[in-house]
Amino acid sequence: MTALNADAWADALTMYERRYSIVTVGPRTHQDWSQDALALLRKEVSDPRSWRTLEYWSEADEEWRADWLAPFEEPGPDWPTGLWTVPRTSVERLLVMLSTNWLDVPNESKWNDFEARRPELERKARVILSRFPEGTSFYTNSGYPGSHGVHPADAPDFYEATTGCTPLSQHDWDLGLFAVSETEVGIFWSFDAT
Repeated sequence: MTALNADAWADALTMYERRYSIVTVGPRTHQDWSQDALALLRKEVSDPRSWRTLEYWSEADEEWRADWLAPFEEPGPDWPTGLWTVPRTSVERLLVMLSTNWLDVPNESKWNDFEARRPELERKARVILSRFPEGTSFYTNSGYPGSHGVHPADAPDFYEATTGCTPLSQHDWDLGLFAVSETEVGIFWSFDAT
């Protein structure tokens, strides 16, 4: 396992550079973690370790905003109720799925030689996951088999087809992960802007 430091973190985030993705981490200062997530979306806080983040838009882009992480939209007061809890055992595959062009591993396998890239993507996902210790809670807006009451989904497999999402952005299709530890909140999000 690669030792976690700023360089290893920056290298791991390269798995999202081919996608319309956002990755950012901020401090956890509230009992209600959703307040910390909103502070990140509002750009009120930054990475407490000063490590690399990914913001899709730059200041030169028309869509960029100094006060808001575009393309997310200001959520309503009950926005966390649209999320599903994800066990740690499934997070590595979710992080990998979020890096795929299709946001769907079966399609990625069919068209983009996923199996050849899979070991390196999984290595990078493990580096990312290592920042968040045991006891971290994980939440996603990504539907998966069982997330809608079809059958129990104790450990969803995000290499299976995604079954839907609860968008948090201006786009019809966005998938992501909130990682919530005692000290940090991470946002890992990918968007389909088609």
